[in-house]
Amino acid sequence: MLQGQSYTFDARDGGAIVDKLQRDKLLSNCMAPELTTLKKGAQVMLIKNVDESLVNGSIGRVLGFMSEEKFDSYSENDSNPLTSSGGINNDVPLAVLAEQKARNRVISTTREFPVVRFVIADGTSRDLLCQPETWKVELPNGEVQASRSQVPLILAWALSIHKAQGQTLERVKVDLGKVFEKGQAYVALSRATSMAGLQVTRFDPKKVVAHDRVRNFYSNLARVELVEKNKDRVEGAKNVRKLGKAEDYEKNVVDGAGWGDLE
Repeated sequence: MLQGQSYTFDARDGGAIVDKLQRDKLLSNCMAPELTTLKKGAQVMLIKNVDESLVNGSIGRVLGFMSEEKFDSYSENDSNPLTSSGGINNDVPLAVLAEQKARNRVISTTREFPVVRFVIADGTSRDLLCQPETWKVELPNGEVQASRSQVPLILAWALSIHKAQGQTLERVKVDLGKVFEKGQAYVALSRATSMAGLQVTRFDPKKVVAHDRVRNFYSNLARVELVEKNKDRVEGAKNVRKLGKAEDYEKNVVDGAGWGDLE
């Protein structure tokens, strides 16, 4: 169990729908929870794309908690580490500590947020002050039905396969022992960005199953591509017109023209 003070962050929900039950239903699939509790040392996952190096699924560890002003100072002086309580290291020279305390008194009403150190794909690390981000449920006309503002972090000691959908993970250990649905193994394994960062336990080939509609799609797509490569040798222009191009076939399926066989 992690020692030290707990920091709790409450989500701020909004939107056109004011009924809480209705709004909560719309936000039920939002990765950001209503309540997030963190401590220094917690392993966390970023659940919002920040830029090209910090994306949904980036793993990091909480260094401490700071206000925006204090973090700006910390960023300029990387030799100034955080303590278990999220404050300033006691080993810092007294003169520097006094200056920091004076500055902290001025901004004592400023809210503190998690400072997380993320390991980037190139092996370097990057510290990020994780301030609240916003998730929205919108209508086609742009009206925001429901929204949630919360720090973009969740605890990342473990995740269900369902919760991991959409994540990009540099290092992941996947337990396939309880896989029960078609395509579930694929969702879990495809979270990894490389074989080197993937470890699989309780693997059972029988549980790696694709949906019949997916099988049909790729089977027909292969036939279409084969026809394209051998147009001159295909007998009967009727069949060529029927199958069309692979791009057209794929577009028709995506647009809802059907998953069935071409014949």
